[in-house]
Amino acid sequence: MSADAKTTDATRTILIAIGLVAIATILWLITDALLIGFGAIVFATVLRTIAGPLQRRAGWSERWSVVAAVFGLLILAALLCWLFGAQAAHEFAELREQLPVATQKFKAWVERWPAGRTAIETLRQGTGNGEALSNLSTLAGAALGGVGNLLLIVFAGIYFALDPKLYRNGALRLLPPARRPQVGQALDDAGLALRKWLSAQLIVMAVVGTLTGVGLALLGVPLALSLGLLMGLLEFVPLVGPIIASVPGLLLAFAKGPEVALYAALIYIAVQQVESNLITPLVQRWAVELPPVVALLSIVACGLLFGFLGVIFATPIAVVMLALVQHLYVEDTLEHHRPAAKSPARDCARRAR
Repeated sequence: MSADAKTTDATRTILIAIGLVAIATILWLITDALLIGFGAIVFATVLRTIAGPLQRRAGWSERWSVVAAVFGLLILAALLCWLFGAQAAHEFAELREQLPVATQKFKAWVERWPAGRTAIETLRQGTGNGEALSNLSTLAGAALGGVGNLLLIVFAGIYFALDPKLYRNGALRLLPPARRPQVGQALDDAGLALRKWLSAQLIVMAVVGTLTGVGLALLGVPLALSLGLLMGLLEFVPLVGPIIASVPGLLLAFAKGPEVALYAALIYIAVQQVESNLITPLVQRWAVELPPVVALLSIVACGLLFGFLGVIFATPIAVVMLALVQHLYVEDTLEHHRPAAKSPARDCARRAR
């Protein structure tokens, strides 16, 4: 190879490396926009899942089915607000007032032991008043930003749901023509996996929230409706969400006594055992099965990379990535030239003949 050819190859390699670094930097800078876009895809998947039966049974077009799904969700939200909105708002306001009192009672109980006093003193030294005020303002700003991101996700999701083929085909046109059919099939498989996972997750959320609320109400824990609703919502984030949702319930139960807190903890544990050993296996017979280790690692990774919004969408991101890796890498690259596995039953049948 001549010196000019070597120089040309080296220059091309350097330019490719610079281009990859530039693309990675741009993607890192627009991380929030990418997460909002993925959230819109998740919401669009929910709308399309609701619109599918309407389109098949009523014979409506895709667009009118999606519009009907949007209005149906709005009517359902208004109905729920009319039935339970006042009670839920009152309970959440009371929850905000009672949590500090319950926290003080728990703190006083912990300080009865030397180890507890040491832990409380360590926490007190780590958080000062100025830092607490700074954290409060940070949380307020994050809440406002979260509301804005939620509105963007909702409206972008509606646009995605109205014409998903437009965006899918537009993304495929960025690829070489030879790769478009395979990548298109991979995207369809990933969308199907996401739709199945969301359907299963909504069922799990409803059942877990109901069981938790009923169990705490029977135990006499105050604000059981709000605590059950909180558990159902945070069940969307597996493993981590239920732990966070159980903290307010345990504190309120502890305000009535350590024994009540113990029984409340047993209720939380029992509901999670029923969810993991009965409800989830039943719904995952037709949905996507996500290994717990993959779900946990995806939550940690997305939380470190993308913050709180990444934690919320970590599991659906893992579902989509698993489907894409399975189709584009495992089947296409690793197992593309692999001979078909021999079936022992088929071999036995052949020998019998």
